[in-house]
Amino acid sequence: MKPRISFGREGMLTLALALLLAACGGPLEYMVKGTPSSPGTDAKIKADVNNSTVITNVSIEAENLTPPDRLMPGATSFVVWARKDSGSQWQRIGSLQFDAGKRTGSLPQATVPLTSFELIVSAEQENSPKSPSPHVVLQQKIAE
Repeated sequence: MKPRISFGREGMLTLALALLLAACGGPLEYMVKGTPSSPGTDAKIKADVNNSTVITNVSIEAENLTPPDRLMPGATSFVVWARKDSGSQWQRIGSLQFDAGKRTGSLPQATVPLTSFELIVSAEQENSPKSPSPHVVLQQKIAE
């Protein structure tokens, strides 16, 4: 006679939860090359999508950034933007912490109220512009 394995209701729920968590791959990671405006730029973008709350936490690490004043006279910063699609308005989600000496920039964390969106980083003359300049150094579609 073969032994019978019985999970019970709690055991089945635990197994289902474990399988669901195993299916989740963690945050999305993108290795992004710069645009023609800043072709030497390399960046790593992490996007932790939470579908139940419709929020994505984003972080960016960039290196070899072209200094913003070389892209546009008077530019002093890099601003990060997101929008749902090409028919939507850009939303400012943060600014890169730019180190001019090392030519690196980082955004440790920003929250986007979307789970699928376009993301760009643009050179700007101020940290809080109303819309992005045409001087985009990085762009990436964030989607599962």
